[in-house]
Amino acid sequence: MIMKKHAIMLVGSLFSLSISVVAQNPKFAPVRTDIPMGGKLSPKEEEPVFAICSKQGMRVLVSRDDGKNWKQTFLATDSREDGGWHGNYSVYGMAYTEGVIGVFSGWGTPGIYIGSDDGVNWSHLNKESAKLGSVWGAAGGKGVMLTGADQWRGITSSSDTHANWRKHSLKDLLDGGKTHHVICGFGDFKGGRFLAIGDNRHVFVSDDLCKSWKHSRIPEGVGDRGQEAIAYGNNVFVCSFKEKAARSLDGGVTWTLHDHGVKSASWRGLSFVNGEFWLTGRNGGGRRSKDGATWEDLPAQTPAGRFAQSPNGTIINVARGRYDVKRSTDGKNWEIVFAAPTSAADEKNVTWDTAFAVYGKVNKPRK
Repeated sequence: MIMKKHAIMLVGSLFSLSISVVAQNPKFAPVRTDIPMGGKLSPKEEEPVFAICSKQGMRVLVSRDDGKNWKQTFLATDSREDGGWHGNYSVYGMAYTEGVIGVFSGWGTPGIYIGSDDGVNWSHLNKESAKLGSVWGAAGGKGVMLTGADQWRGITSSSDTHANWRKHSLKDLLDGGKTHHVICGFGDFKGGRFLAIGDNRHVFVSDDLCKSWKHSRIPEGVGDRGQEAIAYGNNVFVCSFKEKAARSLDGGVTWTLHDHGVKSASWRGLSFVNGEFWLTGRNGGGRRSKDGATWEDLPAQTPAGRFAQSPNGTIINVARGRYDVKRSTDGKNWEIVFAAPTSAADEKNVTWDTAFAVYGKVNKPRK
């Protein structure tokens, strides 16, 4: 069941003046002021959910029955004039950690971070008016969330309550270098490690939940930009590029490059599924690897895009620019379990696409 569209309220901004100015620009949808500021999340991890989000508009749908049925629980705006790649509600990251789902938007604008501990009730993650960093990627782990931007706006991490956010400058670590389009990842490597990877093959590594950072580089051979996604599994970090996969066996400190064999990968189409790294093509299919070095073909019927998997093996698939959700219990056979209204798909209403997906346990819905 899909909820009626939210009304967009043009009332006084809860954000700083800089965000208010952006929100009033007719090019961008107004900042939502009818949801509360953060600081009141109380996650208990009572029941499992899948959650997905659109690339634009921040439309969130949640399933509480193992991906079979879906309900819309949030929509920031149904305006399709939100700047394309740039805009208040141009979403570039979705993350889950310890009972909290986070959705992160804003590229070329101050970031808007929202979160929920039950998948139904949403709030701004910061507890007071503040300018948060732009977002090109996001990750969560060990009760902390991380967003990435570039050398100027740095990377931004939360405390375990997600009410306070700290900006980390990259300039000192770069030592005169430059980076942009920073994506983020987390893996349970030696107790938990965050990675941020940007243009010119710059890698930033934290093993103390984003309190401090070290710098490394991916070897030449993948171009100076084009990092798409980071995935972790089998004690290996993998970062996908257009030409190759970069693999690290020591938590992101050193890297080797390997041909993955996907001629045209789907947008951020790297996931860790069924004990393997899956890198999908734009038209489906793709390649898989257990170690990030040796790759073989995925079944031709494997859909394009990203995947989220539950512990019982159910896999949910979404893809930017596609208007449905696919589900599989074996990784081979797929069924469409949700489809946007026909008119939305026909009109290519991008607020209905399904670009991001996460799995986790959240609170039972509050009344």
